[in-house]
Amino acid sequence: MKPLGLLLVICCLTSTGFCISCKSCWHMLDSQCDGSSVPCSSDQVCVASYTLISTVTSETPLYTLSCGSHSQCHFSGSMSTNHGTVRTRNSCCDTDDCIPPFPTLQPVCPMKNKLTCRACFSDTSDYCYTSDTIECTGNERKCGRMARRLSGAVTKNDALRGCATRSYCEKVGNQMSTIQGLNIDSKMFCSDGAPALHVGLLGSIVAILLTKLLF
Repeated sequence: MKPLGLLLVICCLTSTGFCISCKSCWHMLDSQCDGSSVPCSSDQVCVASYTLISTVTSETPLYTLSCGSHSQCHFSGSMSTNHGTVRTRNSCCDTDDCIPPFPTLQPVCPMKNKLTCRACFSDTSDYCYTSDTIECTGNERKCGRMARRLSGAVTKNDALRGCATRSYCEKVGNQMSTIQGLNIDSKMFCSDGAPALHVGLLGSIVAILLTKLLF
């Protein structure tokens, strides 16, 4: 057994919780992926995450499977800009190398909620800002900006600014993860916004995600 694997086993055996192994993979298809089995940290579970980027002309899916915390299990949220909408939902299971149920995305709500946010997108930088705006809809009651740095299997920076659900603001950003050779360093900052245009938003992000930009 490799030293890292042995260390993880020892940590599991000496902790107060228990450890399982989970598949680790990502696939840009509307289907599950099959990766290698990796040991998880104490009390982690197997998390399946499905993200769909919808634009006027196309839809781009991303499915990932990895170890994760219990708090990720019921995550569901979205973020929108003038270029389209990103929706994500997770599901979990808690036995060795189990495959969680395929996550079902929440439908898009077209009803405007009176919030207006700045909107922009960049596929070359982890920062963007323009005078463009977007009228928010449904549960997207936050103004947010995500920025992401990818390395490893893919090297790329990108950013998105627009309307976001509270769940995206609380769960998506400020994370570092590695899934099957892809390192994702993401950050996200959000504002409560206002019924008028919000202009004071600062911050940066992969989760999840804007998977259309992976290639």
